[in-house]
Amino acid sequence: MRDSTTGEPVIGRWEHADETRDGVGYGTWNGIMAGVRAGRARRGLGGSGEAAPVAAAPRTYLFSGVLRCGRLNDLGEVCRSRLHGNRATGRNAKYGDYYRCGDPNCRGVGRRVVAVDALLEGLVLDRLDPHVTDRAPEPAAWRGEGKLAELRRSRNGIETSVVAGEAAWDDVRELLVRLGRSIESLEQERQEHREAWKRKNLLRGWSRAAWESMTVGEKREVIARVLTSVLVLPVPDGVSDKASFDPSLLRPEWSRETFSGRSAP
Repeated sequence: MRDSTTGEPVIGRWEHADETRDGVGYGTWNGIMAGVRAGRARRGLGGSGEAAPVAAAPRTYLFSGVLRCGRLNDLGEVCRSRLHGNRATGRNAKYGDYYRCGDPNCRGVGRRVVAVDALLEGLVLDRLDPHVTDRAPEPAAWRGEGKLAELRRSRNGIETSVVAGEAAWDDVRELLVRLGRSIESLEQERQEHREAWKRKNLLRGWSRAAWESMTVGEKREVIARVLTSVLVLPVPDGVSDKASFDPSLLRPEWSRETFSGRSAP
């Protein structure tokens, strides 16, 4: 909004609630707006009001892609295509979600998710326990922390001047835009630094308790460090597909990666 007489923006000349008179001041308004912005972000709206790009949905099945089909093809070769998690629907919903070979020319090997996950999670944790005992290292310092703090102070100082009427909005608008872009870029760089450090040290200071608090994505990263693949053999001829789960038909292939200075046997 602009002043009808001068045409200047009215930013900085609004009559905010008075802290002494009303018990609510400008700081409270800032807090309210922080909540509003956070709500917009959760709804997928950017600062312009447009929908933000939709991120790819994370995988929800722990061993999707790790499992490999063990059925023999027409050439007598092991298929080894990846098995992916599928949601059970219709009359099969009562049996639960399942992993199934992703090769359209095969799709002959599948297992129920619950049974597979329970077995393989236990094997992965047993594999980690004797080999990952180091203490977690201190987080590595990010070199841009000082620069980010400096830019934030500059932006806050300029915004405060505008609100107090000490600076004209038109004079500082472009500067604030440039500062905002630089701050966003540095914040993204800091987040990438943190995620890279976390991935690098994912198995340092390992404990079973850590597993329970991990996201599916983090658990999949741990699994990828431990398991090269798991070969899923077909149910033998004459055995019903609804027979009890047979753990001997899953053949784990363990990684030779060194965990905290020691190699898994």
